[in-house]
Amino acid sequence: MMEYRFNFTPRLVALGLFTGVALLVLLFSLGFQLGVRMAGEPPAPVPLERAAPAPKAAS
Repeated sequence: MMEYRFNFTPRLVALGLFTGVALLVLLFSLGFQLGVRMAGEPPAPVPLERAAPAPKAAS
């Protein structure tokens, strides 16, 4: 059976910490953007004239 010994070098630990912090920053910014979008004003209602054109009478 082949066994691999995994060593935690300072470089690997620093890379893992940097990746974890970057992930947290990206998740925070995504949540912030979603919160801003959800808290924004709802879109204005569309007037009935623009909502759906009136059907034309058959001639």
